[in-house]
Amino acid sequence: MLGSSTDSDDLVQETLLRAWKARSGLRDATSVRAWLYRIATNACLDELARRPRRAMPFDLGPAAAPSTPIAPAASEATWLEPMPGAWLDHATDPRETCSRRESIALAFVAALQWLTPIQRAVLLLRDVAELSANETATALNLTVSAANSALFRAREAVHARHTTNHGTEIAPGLLSRYMQAFEQADVNALLSLLRDDIRTSMPPSPTWIDGRDANIEFYERMFAGLPERAIRMVPTSANGQPAFGFYRAASAGGPHLLRAIHVVTVESSVVSAIDHFMMPSLGPAFGLAASLLPL
Repeated sequence: MLGSSTDSDDLVQETLLRAWKARSGLRDATSVRAWLYRIATNACLDELARRPRRAMPFDLGPAAAPSTPIAPAASEATWLEPMPGAWLDHATDPRETCSRRESIALAFVAALQWLTPIQRAVLLLRDVAELSANETATALNLTVSAANSALFRAREAVHARHTTNHGTEIAPGLLSRYMQAFEQADVNALLSLLRDDIRTSMPPSPTWIDGRDANIEFYERMFAGLPERAIRMVPTSANGQPAFGFYRAASAGGPHLLRAIHVVTVESSVVSAIDHFMMPSLGPAFGLAASLLPL
């Protein structure tokens, strides 16, 4: 709902504090789940009232030419943040795990940002938390008809911006080949793994690159300026998707520093999107070290 792993972590604490203070008002122990969701949702709505929606670079402007230098961070934008895959680990039912992955996929969370806060809340409470229409209406202090109307509009808006790829299988060896292509700065190897409409984004920079040819030129330029063995990739996961801690050395033989959370979207056994979050401060949430010793 918030589009931010940092804010979400803070709001969990706020939700538990509010629940503790309001515990005397819980008279029916069988309704504790809906009661907690109501508290959490209203904490999120309070937070959303204080700041704009979070965005991705491709939401804010046209793609850049691959020869254009990466623009500095846009301070006026509030960027979407990746969510640690470890937050899914408590799900033991494979169907629940798959459903949760769909509900936190980057494309889905990005689409949610275009909804009003109430539409966002209704959609998540009904379709992700699976609360009833009555529970959702009560949580948001709405009539059932108003909640259902908001749900219909939210589903229509999200469907227009995001199509799920439920059940997409990742071809064996694809991610290891992808990691090797980066670590060896091998553009030809990377080329074989990319879909024609591949898109690369680099929050908090507003720069993004669209299309296979433009992306190849962009990565050719990037790799050409690197010292030997400058890149190291540490596998992790984000938003239920494959991801890597992206480490880069400033000089040959120097330590590799965490530079980004590198999230990969795979569709039909090829890479369709690369979201390179240049936010090393998120490393601890992903269990990633700030630096790696030279090989």
